[in-house]
Amino acid sequence: MSRDTAGPPLRLRILIAAVLALCGLGLTATDYLTTEGGSRDTAQNRAAEAGIAASVDTMFVRYGIAMSDLKTWRATAGGRPTGRIEQRVSVGPRFLSVEFNHELNLRLGPLGAHVVATEKTKDNIVTMHIVRDGTTVRSIAFVTDPGR
Repeated sequence: MSRDTAGPPLRLRILIAAVLALCGLGLTATDYLTTEGGSRDTAQNRAAEAGIAASVDTMFVRYGIAMSDLKTWRATAGGRPTGRIEQRVSVGPRFLSVEFNHELNLRLGPLGAHVVATEKTKDNIVTMHIVRDGTTVRSIAFVTDPGR
C-alpha cells in the first residue's frame, strides 16, 4: 500500500480550511458592525440621494409636471420602511416617457445611478425605477390621464 505524499496531510488541509472560514466570518462581522448594523448610510450615499432627488425634481419642472400631480410616500415591506421612495404621477397623453427616461439617465449617470423602466400598456402606466449600487432607491409610476 502506498500513500500519496504529493500534497499536505488531510488534517492540515482541514485546519487551513477552518481558519479561512473563520477569517471570512470575522471579516463579514467586522463589515456589518462598522456600517452601523448593516446600514450603509454614509455622507456619500446621502449626497447621492440628494442629487437624485434634485435631478428628479428638475425633470418634473422641465416636463411641466406640477407638484399637485404627484403623490409621494416611503415604501414599506412587512410594515417596516425600505428606504425606497415611491411616486405616482398623473401625466397627459402627450407625455413622452422615453425622452424623460433618457434625459433622467443622463442626469443620474454622474451620481452612480441609472433608470430601469417597465411599461403596462394595457393600464397606460410607465414605471421608472432609479437604481444605485444594485438597489432601487426610487420608483416613479407615470399614469396617463386622457383628460389632461
